[in-house]
Amino acid sequence: MKPFEKYLTYSSLLRDLLDIYLTLRQHLQEMGFSEDELDNPPTYTFKMMSLQEKFNNEFNEVVRFLQHYGFKVTKDEVSDFIMPKLLKINELTPLRDGDTERRDTGDKDFE
Repeated sequence: MKPFEKYLTYSSLLRDLLDIYLTLRQHLQEMGFSEDELDNPPTYTFKMMSLQEKFNNEFNEVVRFLQHYGFKVTKDEVSDFIMPKLLKINELTPLRDGDTERRDTGDKDFE
């Protein structure tokens, strides 16, 4: 684990960023979006745009914060560290078409 990863793991910065993403994902669920529609949504809500902007700003703030505290880190490195966590949120909050399957469906005994 890289030093910045260890720092973020125990920092509220990462938690805040993930909370914003989870809220956005839940909103997309409520609106009935599919994974395919995320590239070109049929409609844009104020909440969706606000959360997207908030996520982007928070991500940039995390990168600036890490750099300010002396971590020699790039946006790509931070993104690579955060992406598996975002994918896990996607898995736990699947959209309409079920493009993201949960791995632990619990029905293996019934197949």
